[in-house]
Amino acid sequence: MLTVDDLTAEVSVTRRLVCAVADRADRIAFVGGARHDDWPGGETYTYASFAETIQAAAAGLTWRGLRARDVVGVLAPDAVSFAISMHAIRVAGGVPSPVNSKLCAVETAGQLAESGARMVLTSPPLAEVALAAADRSWVRQVFSFADAAGTTRFGDLLGLDLIRPSRGRPEDAAMLPFSRGQDDRLRPVPVTHREYSEALRHSGEAARLTGDDLVLTMPPAGDGLEYATLLDSALLAGATVVAVRKQDVAIAAITHQGTAAIVPGDAVAVVPDGVRVLKVGSA
Repeated sequence: MLTVDDLTAEVSVTRRLVCAVADRADRIAFVGGARHDDWPGGETYTYASFAETIQAAAAGLTWRGLRARDVVGVLAPDAVSFAISMHAIRVAGGVPSPVNSKLCAVETAGQLAESGARMVLTSPPLAEVALAAADRSWVRQVFSFADAAGTTRFGDLLGLDLIRPSRGRPEDAAMLPFSRGQDDRLRPVPVTHREYSEALRHSGEAARLTGDDLVLTMPPAGDGLEYATLLDSALLAGATVVAVRKQDVAIAAITHQGTAAIVPGDAVAVVPDGVRVLKVGSA
C-alpha cells in the first residue's frame, strides 16, 4: 500500500492524490456550483468522497470493458467532471484524452478516432457533441454526469466495487492531449507519467497554492494539459476548487471568498481585484 513517505518517488498524480486523502479526508475538494440550462452544476466532494468516487467509477469502467492503456475521451464542461473523469480513467489503468470543448463534432470525432477511444465521459451541454462525434468514430459508450438522451448515466458506473489506483510506469502515457500544428491539423502529443510529474512540479512552484486557498476554476481550456496541471496542483496542495462559469466569477469570488482563479487567457479581465490569476491557454 502506498504511504505518504512514498509520495516524493511516486510519478502517478492519481495515486498521490488518493494517498493524500488520509491527511485531509473531510476537507472540501470540490464545490460544483448550481445547475443552469447551459451548465451541469454538480455535487460537493470532500477529498475522501472524491477519492472514493474515482475508484468506484474505475471499477464501473473496467466492468464496461476498459482495459489497461485504453484511451478514453474526456469532453467536460466544468472542473469537477473533468477532474473526476481524468482520475477515474487513470485509476483503471486507462489513458484520458481531453478534448477541447471548442472543437466541432467533426474535429472531435477525428481526435477520438485517431486516439482509438471506445468510451467518452462528458456532460451537458457538451453531450450532444460527444454523441455526434461518437457516431463518426470508434466510440461505443458515452457516459454523462447529468441526464442526456442517448448516454449512460455516470452514476451507473458506481456501486460495483472499488479499485485501487494502478501504478503507472514512468514512461507510460498519463494523458493524451491533441495539439494543433502550424498546418492547422490536430495531432496527438502523449504525455508520460514522468513528464506530467515534472510539469506538476513546475506548476506547483509557480502557482504557490496551499490548503488555505479557495480556487475558482472556469471550464477546461485549450488541449487540457496546462489546465490539468493547474487543477491537480491545487488538489495536491489540499486547496478547495469551486467550478464556476465565466459570468459567475465575480459573485463566486465574494460568496466563496476566493483567493485564486484558474481562467483561460481571454477571460482574465473578469477576475476581481485581490484574486490571484492562474492563466491557461485558450487556443
